[in-house]
Amino acid sequence: MAHITEKEELAPEIKRLVLSAPEVAKKIKPGQFIILRCGEKGERFPLTVVEQDEEKGTLTIIFQEVGSSTKRLGSLEDGEEVTDIVGPLGNPSEVKNFGTVVCIGGGVGTAVVYPVAKALKAAGNRLVSIIGAKNRQLVILEEQMREISDRLLVTTDDGSYGMHGFVTDALEKLIADGLNIDRVVAVGPVVMMSAVCFITKKVGIQTVVSLNPILPA
Repeated sequence: MAHITEKEELAPEIKRLVLSAPEVAKKIKPGQFIILRCGEKGERFPLTVVEQDEEKGTLTIIFQEVGSSTKRLGSLEDGEEVTDIVGPLGNPSEVKNFGTVVCIGGGVGTAVVYPVAKALKAAGNRLVSIIGAKNRQLVILEEQMREISDRLLVTTDDGSYGMHGFVTDALEKLIADGLNIDRVVAVGPVVMMSAVCFITKKVGIQTVVSLNPILPA
């Protein structure tokens, strides 16, 4: 069981929660996730941890309300409790100095790629980040990504902010401009990650994507 210590709405139906979970906060590493359950009859669902504060014993999660479970989680307020929290789960992301790394976040995937990008930058990589959303209102964690990145590109599907197009368009432009990329990390909708892999496979860039979207509860 964990209780909520902070709640923030980042964009329509996108929430940020800080949970008090000292035992998990002591152990979790970038790229790992937790499984939550709200209510005794609620379903179990995975969420990647965006940040942890070992000293305070807290975890930060960011999620979009897309189904009954995430909507129920989003309805909780400061001081209320999440029934179950299990973790850390999954293998941590591989973090070392690869050289130049491009980290790509599509939609709420930006929240998932952020801790990995932060760790890769701390390991000495040159970090180029691409984040995208359907429109300006749905762009999240822009300032946080900018702070850790050597270069940040923002795309929107409708052209309301940043580059008009998809994150894959920005990636293709980087490759066409001659950027020597040693590794790509991409998190977002399955169709986006598949498109990224199609692009990087053609030019032989090692690529890592997230399996969370297809992870069963």
